[in-house]
Amino acid sequence: MPEFPTYHGELPKCLNSLNLHHYFLLAYWIYFRPTALKCYLYQADPDLYRTGPGAGIFQTLRVPAYRSLYLMTPGIVILLSVLVGLPAVLMTSWIQGTSIDWLNVTFSMVIGMIGGLVFGIGCVVVFGITVGVAFGVAVGVAFSVVFGLVGSVGFGIGLSMGFGAGFGTVVGVMVGVAGGVVVGVAGGVAVAVAVILMGCILFSIAIGWVGGVSFGTGALRVIFYLFQAIPASRSVFREAAHPLEQDELTVLPLPGTRQALTLRLQQNEQNGIRFLAHVAHNPFQRWAVQVVLQSYSHEQPSPIRWIYTLLTCLDLGTYIFAPVTQEDWKKIPSIRRLLFGELDGRWVDCSSDPTNRWAERLVWRLTRSLRSQRRTPLTRFAGMHYELLDEETITADNFDLSAYAEIYTGLTNYPGGEEIAYTFVAMASFLSYDNLLTLSTAADHNLLSLHADPPIRPTVLTALGQLGQVGEEIATYRDATSRVSQLAALARATDALDNLDEYVVAEVMAPEKTILRRIIRQWRRLVSEAGGEVGRAEEIGPIANPYVAGNPVTGDLFVGREDVLRRLEELWSGTGQKPSVVIYGHRRMGKSSILHNLGARFGPRTVVVDFNMQRVGLVASTGELLYNLALALYDAQSPESLDEPDEERFTAHNPYTAFDRFLRQLDRVRADHRFIVTLDEFELIEALIADDKLEPRLLDFWRGLIQTYPWFVMAFAGLHTLQEMTRDYWNPLFGSVIGIPVSFLSHAAAWRLITQPLPDFSLDYDHDAVERIIGLTYGQPYLVQLIGHGLVTRFNRQTFEQGVERERRFSLADIEAVINAAEFYRDGDAYFTGVWRQAETSEPSGQTAVLRALARTETGMSTEEIIHHIGLAPEDVGDALETLARHDVVMEEDGRWKFTVELMRRWVMQKQSRE
Repeated sequence: MPEFPTYHGELPKCLNSLNLHHYFLLAYWIYFRPTALKCYLYQADPDLYRTGPGAGIFQTLRVPAYRSLYLMTPGIVILLSVLVGLPAVLMTSWIQGTSIDWLNVTFSMVIGMIGGLVFGIGCVVVFGITVGVAFGVAVGVAFSVVFGLVGSVGFGIGLSMGFGAGFGTVVGVMVGVAGGVVVGVAGGVAVAVAVILMGCILFSIAIGWVGGVSFGTGALRVIFYLFQAIPASRSVFREAAHPLEQDELTVLPLPGTRQALTLRLQQNEQNGIRFLAHVAHNPFQRWAVQVVLQSYSHEQPSPIRWIYTLLTCLDLGTYIFAPVTQEDWKKIPSIRRLLFGELDGRWVDCSSDPTNRWAERLVWRLTRSLRSQRRTPLTRFAGMHYELLDEETITADNFDLSAYAEIYTGLTNYPGGEEIAYTFVAMASFLSYDNLLTLSTAADHNLLSLHADPPIRPTVLTALGQLGQVGEEIATYRDATSRVSQLAALARATDALDNLDEYVVAEVMAPEKTILRRIIRQWRRLVSEAGGEVGRAEEIGPIANPYVAGNPVTGDLFVGREDVLRRLEELWSGTGQKPSVVIYGHRRMGKSSILHNLGARFGPRTVVVDFNMQRVGLVASTGELLYNLALALYDAQSPESLDEPDEERFTAHNPYTAFDRFLRQLDRVRADHRFIVTLDEFELIEALIADDKLEPRLLDFWRGLIQTYPWFVMAFAGLHTLQEMTRDYWNPLFGSVIGIPVSFLSHAAAWRLITQPLPDFSLDYDHDAVERIIGLTYGQPYLVQLIGHGLVTRFNRQTFEQGVERERRFSLADIEAVINAAEFYRDGDAYFTGVWRQAETSEPSGQTAVLRALARTETGMSTEEIIHHIGLAPEDVGDALETLARHDVVMEEDGRWKFTVELMRRWVMQKQSRE
């Protein structure tokens, strides 16, 4: 998806209503660079800018950039009125004082024409901003031309024209920009059109044909054209700014535009490309871009390399117009795709609205005679890329890359054309493979036959070479006679495809990236199917269930937490003082599993001491707790020279002194071992303090220990960060403990856990079935394990108890059968109830009311809809949503709140049905 356009120039963060310069700046934006106004509002608050029609207008009042724009409205009206009306009034007064009646009439007509001219310019702005905000600025100009040529609009006298132009301009700006962005484009357009039509009716009667001619002249911006023609001509002969860089709304062709574009490319190619992109925003000037692109491309010594320069230029990855509506974000193409379409001489749809699409096509037809009609292998190659840059084309079921064979094989006469032809032939061949054995022929594509130096696309060649290596592994599988050798070859092929996918995502540019990823997905499916067939060959008994739901997992079952373990290695590697940590996250996210796998990660010099508060937390005093901790440390190493802790020293004397003396003794005999004390369910400490069983100063004592003994590290794990704990006695730990969040499994980790819970897991999944599990759980590890456990149990029951003949493969139907079974929610009740009780018993209140409301719909609700359904104050709903989001229960997407885990929503819905 393209990115939001970057404004080339300096934008103030907030306009100042007391700064006269900012009024002139705003007037400049209105008449010449409306995109600046959209970029100004986007930089102020991108999320608010993307808000659709609704109550968003009230949210703008909280943003200084919007408020200042509202405050400047009267001032900009006065400024434009003075700039346009005062000269007209002075001229009228002078004429009336010194001339005869017929001369008064003549000059009144002249003044009326001037007024109509400037009002036409103002109407350009009304449509160019109001309509243009939604559908592209230059499209707004097109509408203004149409209305200007047809409508008889003109104010007749300079005084009324002066105020009318200023007021109409600013109202159009404020309604069109603020209304179009926040309240809704339809309202802005309706108001603007109503104002224009009313002007047409009233002033057509008064002025008639004079107003119509003047308005049409204004829509074409002739008055500005007179001042732009000379600078445009001068920019051809010297490195000077071109008027098109300062005016986005120019309609008529400027002299020397093509020469200026070509000169800029020749002087500095990157700057020239940026200038081409800037001019391409304007449909009226796009013909010049098309002509220059075609001529410059064909003049290059290596035109194919130049085409790939356009493909890799980051400046071309933005939208052709700054989007406003939700349809804009989805349908407006990138500048890159537009340029490739223009290079092929085709019309490119740049609008999300049918009406404005008609207007842009009209502009394209009007300028068609100015465009180059040349058709060559290069232009056809550009047209192919125009189509392939649309991801939906490549991901479609009926996509056939070989349909473009005549285009990419027709480039061999150009430098680098052999490389292009080879790579596309190879990719088309790889896409055609529909069974595993044909993959082995991928190794036959010989990269060494290419002699491009340097290659145009080295990353694509590297990726194709790796696909050839995958083909070699498949050839090994084909020739192997043992089941073990076959499985090993398929495993290596799977790993190679996974690694290649990561490489392609990071290094290869579109459209080859999209094509290669489709090849990888297709090959991975074939390899997975073959692995299932091999695995089924000798399976004669029930499948041992590898999924563990509820208990900590270790060894091969522990997947997907490399980020957390790498973070711990960063913190605890080397020598010297090491920080203690708190590992926090939602219920059953795998925090306990992380603690159980620390020993295997950090080697024999690290002693992990399991001090689970659920097991050892049933104590009556601080002394008893510290005595149990000392015993755990003693049992973890048990050196002969260390005496077992004396319970009486901890319970009858000062427990802090006793524990400190024990650590000093342990320090002398630990032999450079480091001790990591893991405290799972650490919230129980607060409960014991609240019951007066533990002293609050225990936490301060622990802080002193971890700062005194570099080898003594504490790893807390629980539901909350320390900042969420409710008592001030947690403050001593704030400066010494680093928080590490544990959230949902990544898509790749969840996929691996589902499909490969063990290296020799012999059951397969359909691709859609895996995606369904991930979609239902959002990568919640406990629920992933619970569904997997249910699938294997159901398979064994059907196959070995009921005698059902079935594939050793799980489909969408199997997933639905498991999650709709009564035992699924019964077995998972501990998780679902735990999440619900946390929301029910923790602050702020109102969390369960929010969850009940959100359970009504799978698509989610806006904040306003939630407030309407539950009747709580907006600030209470906001606090509840913030807490639920922090605990990973809900999330926000495109302004709508929904359950993070779909299965949790279904449980809440069932709970409400039972109640």
